[in-house]
Parts: sequence; C-alpha cells; structure tokens
Amino acid sequence: MTVIETTRARLKQRIVDVLADDLAAVREELARQFRSPSMFVQDVAEHVSRFQGKQIRPLLLLLSARVSGISQHERRRAAVLAAVVEMIHAATLVHDDVIDDSDLRRHVSTVHRRWNTETSVLFGDYLFSRAFHLAATTGDAEACRLIGRATNRTCEGELNQIGARLEQSVSERDYFRVVQGKTAQLFAVSCRLGARVGGASERLQSQLSLFGGRLGIAFQIADDVLDLTETAESTGKDSANDLANHRMTLPILRALRLGGAEERERIRGLLFSADASDQRVLRESGLLQRGLESAQQSCERFAERAVRCLRQFPDSEERRLLELVAGYSAHRSE
Repeated sequence: MTVIETTRARLKQRIVDVLADDLAAVREELARQFRSPSMFVQDVAEHVSRFQGKQIRPLLLLLSARVSGISQHERRRAAVLAAVVEMIHAATLVHDDVIDDSDLRRHVSTVHRRWNTETSVLFGDYLFSRAFHLAATTGDAEACRLIGRATNRTCEGELNQIGARLEQSVSERDYFRVVQGKTAQLFAVSCRLGARVGGASERLQSQLSLFGGRLGIAFQIADDVLDLTETAESTGKDSANDLANHRMTLPILRALRLGGAEERERIRGLLFSADASDQRVLRESGLLQRGLESAQQSCERFAERAVRCLRQFPDSEERRLLELVAGYSAHRSE
C-alpha cells in the first residue's frame, strides 16, 4: 500500500469514527428505501446497492451539519436527507451507464448490461421518485425545493454535455458549464442541506454550498484524469470511457490548447475516430500527457479554493475532515 493509499485509509477511518452513528442511520434508511415486495425490483435494488462506494455526498452532508453545530434531535433528519442525496446520485449513475454504454460500475455489471436498457431507465426513475418522496417526509419544503433545483440542474448538465459532444465543442466554458451542472450541483446541495439542518445562517449555508460546488468541480476533473490514466481493474468501471464517447474533457481540451495547429487537428481526428487503435494513440501521446498535468493543476486549485470557504467556521475535527476530503478528492486513484 502506497503512502497516499495509507493516508486515505486513515482519513476514511477518522470519518467513520466521527460519524459512526449517523452513517449507520443512513445505511438503515437506504436499506429501507431499497426494499421492495416485488422480487424483480428487489433483485435490481440489491444489485444497485453494490454501486455504493465512497458515499461522499452523504459524508459531506453529515460533516456540514456537524460543522454547523447540529443539535442531537436534528441528526435523524440529517440522516434522511443524506439518504436522499445518495439515492439521487445512484439514479444518475444507473442512467449514466445507459448513456455511456458502460459495462462496469464498482467492479460489477451495470444494470443495463445485467438486464436491459428498459430496466435501467425505469429503475433510475424509480430511485428518483423514492428519493423525492423520502425528502417530503422531512416536512421541510425548502429542503425539497433545494433538492429539486439541484436535480434539475444535474439533468441539465447531462443534456449540455450531449449538446457539447454533438457540436464537437472545444470550449472550456462549455466544459465547466457541464461540470457545474452534472457533478457540482449535488455536492453543493449536500453541503447546503447539512448546513441548513445544522442551523447555520444563510450566509454560512452559502459558504458551505460554495465549498461543495468547488469540491465537485475538483472531483470531476480528477475523474476525467482517472479515465485516461487508470485501468478498469483500479477504478472498477470502464476505462477510457470519455474517449469512447468522444467527450471533450479538460485534459483533452488542455492538450488542444497547448498544441500547435497541426497537433490540434490530429488530436481532434483521433478523438472523433471510431477506431479503438486511434484512441490508444491519443492516450499515449506526449501532448495529452501535458494536458493531463495541466488539468490536474486546475483540479488542485479548485480543491484549494474550496478549502478557503471553510475559514469562517471555527476549528473543529469536522472542519479538518472537510479540508482533508477536499485535498484527497484532488488526488484520487478510484
């Protein structure tokens, strides 16, 4: 185990130690929500429950609630909201795997590969509807509004990504508009909901929301880098999926910006080629390596900017954990 892996394992254990009871409540709620009297639905639900990995969105919500000074009697509501954001995230994964024609998710078959596309689409919809119903049980209309708005923007981000691909956009502005929607929104709303249930002022809720949004951007850039540098064995999902789907992610956009006119045309030709060997050539090009380095630097800057949003909160174990989560999200291996 490397030093980074060892440190990451220690961070995970620290989080578990601090949030043990809250995480247990989230797991219990998710188990209830994934339970169904239909044997087929139950079978699919149990399969999708294996997609749950880092659960970073529930962790961010719970830590944001703690750093905001949540009272004991509100911790149950925080756990319910944490389950809501995890269910919405799971629904987006099930749908994303159809869009990307992915085979693997967390080292297991995707739903549309294990069953079919119809099952994936309908089960994703099922998770969305259950999540919104669960949110309504909290009796917090504003929380429901925030969740609904974030989900709208997440879906809009996915649509913008399709539009950018169809237009073969090479604009970083288009890239960040996509990322602000499809990834940053759920991070941001998780932190805002935690701050809200924790009793933070509107100003501090906004700061934690900004923290989450910047962290979400860093997280997505790191994901883009991993897609081009890691294998399916290490990440648990299809490698080079962005290349296979002709997506202009930040490493590729940076490679285009750093290259000359001839190199840019060559890279674009390789990216939009249907030939897998052309995509391998692109992955191994020196210019793409420079693009990866530039994207990684941006990832780290967004993580640093996220951490600055926490300065208005008093020093605490929970605040330090949020800072560490931001730092290690920029140096992921999965």
